[in-house]
Amino acid sequence: MTRCGVWWWARARRLWVLGMALAAFAALVAATQQGVAVPLLSLLSAVSVPVQLLLFAPVPVVAALGWCLDNRLPEAEAIAVRSVRLTDTALAAATGVVAVAVAAVLAAAADSAAAVAAGRDTCFLVGLMLCLRPVLGQGAVMTGPAWLAVVVFFGFAPDSALYRWTIVGHPATSVPSLAVTTLTLAAGLAVLARSTRRSL
Repeated sequence: MTRCGVWWWARARRLWVLGMALAAFAALVAATQQGVAVPLLSLLSAVSVPVQLLLFAPVPVVAALGWCLDNRLPEAEAIAVRSVRLTDTALAAATGVVAVAVAAVLAAAADSAAAVAAGRDTCFLVGLMLCLRPVLGQGAVMTGPAWLAVVVFFGFAPDSALYRWTIVGHPATSVPSLAVTTLTLAAGLAVLARSTRRSL
C-alpha cells in the first residue's frame, strides 16, 4: 500500500479512537489489577459472587477495534486496485499484541500476573468479535460486553469459581484459556483476512 493509501486507510478507520481505547485499557488494568472486585448476582449459583473489575478491561479495545474496522470510505475503496484486508488484519493482530505488551509491562511494574490475563482475555474477545462480524455486522462491537454478561450471570459455579468454558477471568497460567484464545484469535484473523473488502 502506498503512503497515500495508508493515509486514506488510517483516516477511514479513525485509528485515533483505537488509540484512546488502548489508553483506557492501560488505565483500567493499572487501576484494577490488584484485585478490585464488586459483588454481582450469578444466576446459576443464585448468590452474589465477587467479580474482578479487571475482567471488563478489554471491553473498550474490542469495541473500538470493531468500530474502526466498520468505518470506511466506500467510494474510494470501490475503485481501489489493492486489497486492504491484509492491512485490516495486521491492525487487528497489532491490537492484540499491543494489549498483551501493555498488560505485561503493567504486570511487571506491579509485580502482579493478573494483568497478563487481561491481555490474553483481550485477544480472545478480539478473535471472537472478528469471527462474529460476518454474521452480526456492526452489532459485533457488542461481543465483548455480551460475552462478559454471560460469564457474570452463568459462568460462576456455586463455589464462586469460574467454569472453564468462560475462557476469560482465569489465571494467566491457565493453559486451556491460552490454547482457546490462540485458536480463537487465529480464526478471527483468518475470517478478517478472507473478507472481500477492497482497498486503496
